[in-house]
Amino acid sequence: MAWLWGLGLVLVAGACASWAWVQPRRSPVRGVVAPDAVVRNLYRDRVAELDAEVAAGRLDADVRGQVEDELGLALLDDYREFEAAPASAAGSAAGPAWRGALALFVLVVGSAAGLYALVGMPTAASIEGASAVLRLDPEKDRAALLDWRERLDAHLGWHADDAPSWYLLGNIDLALGDYDPATESFARAATITGPDPVIDVYWLQARYLAQGGTFDQPTRDIGDRILARNPSHPLVLELYAIDAYRAGNYRESVNFLNRALSNNLAPDRVESLLAGLEAARSKMEPLLPRVDIAVSTSSAPPAGATLFVIARPPGGGMPFAVVRRPASELPLDIVLDDTVSMNPALPLSAAPAFEVVARISLSGTPAPHPGDWEWRSEVFAPETMTAPAALAAELAPPATADLR
Repeated sequence: MAWLWGLGLVLVAGACASWAWVQPRRSPVRGVVAPDAVVRNLYRDRVAELDAEVAAGRLDADVRGQVEDELGLALLDDYREFEAAPASAAGSAAGPAWRGALALFVLVVGSAAGLYALVGMPTAASIEGASAVLRLDPEKDRAALLDWRERLDAHLGWHADDAPSWYLLGNIDLALGDYDPATESFARAATITGPDPVIDVYWLQARYLAQGGTFDQPTRDIGDRILARNPSHPLVLELYAIDAYRAGNYRESVNFLNRALSNNLAPDRVESLLAGLEAARSKMEPLLPRVDIAVSTSSAPPAGATLFVIARPPGGGMPFAVVRRPASELPLDIVLDDTVSMNPALPLSAAPAFEVVARISLSGTPAPHPGDWEWRSEVFAPETMTAPAALAAELAPPATADLR
């Protein structure tokens, strides 16, 4: 848009200069056109054009003022030149006329260049530091968020291809509870950048909330794209769990919540997800086989370690069911059944026999490594299990671990 305005000014200037060349040469003695009238008319015409551009929203009011000031000074110089020229000067009035037009041409071309320099990014200064919106509180900082929204709106009116500004504007609307415009802003950002994991997360939230906490297919497509990159993404899994719970798919909800809980989360978030997990399980018919395991440690586990509770073939092999948690959350109560099966085609209930292994992994992977803390159960035969089995697993460092 800025370059079009600059080009328009150049064309207007060219037209003015051409007009001065092609008009019939008129004698000042005949006084067909008074010099001061020419200057006033040109000035009024240019100001009217500037006002029209401001009214149409194509020119900032501050920039318009700068251009008008420059135009007035230049035309005042031309007026003084007209005044100084004697009425009986030899030659026609075409001399001052074409010189004035040429001066106007130079002025407008210069103004166009200067204007382009300004409107090439006319609102850049006004949005400097806009990333601060990501740290503002929608209740305490509402006025600041509204101010930033106004600035970003104005900026994007000039630069609709600025993806970071669309992203920030979407975050503002999301924080303020304006979910439809937030959805549009994130969509615009994604269109410019292509698939982006950060934009996708906020776009998913905006669409989900705009639809009243439900998923349509395009929204789920965004969520699936996020999970394809990060299968344990806690926010997406939590939203999927809520959606499954509302639809009565409690087993699916339990699966999503267990996966979400595998992340290192804030204590209040863990508490909320565990409450959801308990609520979903309470809605389910009891599944067998099922093993309830109370996992604890004899001493504090290593920082950054991961707990794996696994149901596997006796002696090892591909697990039937796995639950993963940060070891820092111990002690924990874990449930193993078909809801946490590794492969839906090979659930725990299809196992001819299995054992339970609780392992604190220093490497963060379920495969055993030197230095891991491990506890192992007896072997269970699913066909003989008529009720959930209850186990207590206390893990200790390798030197003192009681492996069973």
